[in-house]
Amino acid sequence: MNSDKKIIKAVEQFFSRDVRRGTMLIRSAISISSVRMDVLPGSSNSNDSENKMIAYSEAKQRQALIKSAFKLMDTDEATVLESLYIKGWSTTKTALTLCVSTRSVFRLRKRALLDFAYCYNMGELLDRMTNGKVTA
Repeated sequence: MNSDKKIIKAVEQFFSRDVRRGTMLIRSAISISSVRMDVLPGSSNSNDSENKMIAYSEAKQRQALIKSAFKLMDTDEATVLESLYIKGWSTTKTALTLCVSTRSVFRLRKRALLDFAYCYNMGELLDRMTNGKVTA
């Protein structure tokens, strides 16, 4: 199977690329307008609004899968991942929130990344690694 270091790296890439991109899409959803109906199938004009809505929907689904994975994990581990990767907090702020040392946050983070790989969408991140696709 995959080594722990590879799993941790894959989950970190997932959070830094996929989750960050999804968060930006969700925040920019205000700019989505209605779908243009005057674009003919096969024409060179793309329907950007439709593509944005699809991307928005996928980002919301990914966000729901992340929340359900957090529910399966240990509370402190889920809090560490949410604080560091979703909220963008520093290690120090996360440590103060949990009332632990920063070293403990690093240990929790390492365990949490491994647990998240198994909890996220029934091991989808591990499946991506075995199929040669580390990121979406």
